[in-house]
Amino acid sequence: MTFDVSGDAYDRFMGRYSRELAPVFADFAEIRAAGTVVDVGCGSGILTAELAGRLGAEQVAAADPSPLVEASAARVPGADVRQGAAEALPWADASFDAALAQLVLHFLDDPVAGLVEMRRVVRPGGVVAACSWNFSEMRLLRTFWEAARSVVPAASAETLEFASLEEFGELGRRAGLEDVEAAPLDVSAGYGSFDELWGSFQLGVGPAGEFCASLDAETRDRIRDEYRRRAGDPEGSFTLDAEAWALRGRVPS
Repeated sequence: MTFDVSGDAYDRFMGRYSRELAPVFADFAEIRAAGTVVDVGCGSGILTAELAGRLGAEQVAAADPSPLVEASAARVPGADVRQGAAEALPWADASFDAALAQLVLHFLDDPVAGLVEMRRVVRPGGVVAACSWNFSEMRLLRTFWEAARSVVPAASAETLEFASLEEFGELGRRAGLEDVEAAPLDVSAGYGSFDELWGSFQLGVGPAGEFCASLDAETRDRIRDEYRRRAGDPEGSFTLDAEAWALRGRVPS
């Protein structure tokens, strides 16, 4: 999964959820008004901007392996934004007071390895926090893949999925963090019309967007119609709810 798309495309598809999630996640991670923090897998910089608003851009770093990192750098001038993978961050040991990863772990082949690397760049006693979708309660994506599989039975799932909040929290303990806590974070996003929602899938963002782009027009239209039916055939504006699972732990002293 490369996310070789523009920042605007990402923001129109997933960014509307990320914008709602970022302040809730930053609160959960106990990011207040002091300290240094790195945003791991920053994408187009929505969480990076939230952190900069709390701490000042000069106190914030961010990394992403995709071209979206350019959008993050443009969104948060003054932040230390670098291209780099979650599993190989381009900073020295104990460089930050906290490391956060929003909607990243489910894209990693080894989520624990990503958390271990985040632990490496955080000072002893500092915070490592991450959140990922609970896909059974993320209506935008759950409904898409249900509709897709009803038309194309071999359609894959979105990404790596975690079985429970408890399993998600256990990732932090396996990564060597102490005092690990896990909690659900609830958000929602609004759409002016069903066409606005469906149009966001045509931007090629993430597994769902890439799958859409791979389809012929007839199959794509069948999935669109099935999605509309499963969404309750909305007329006018509507909202979709989503739930993320979050974990927070501390680097051993």
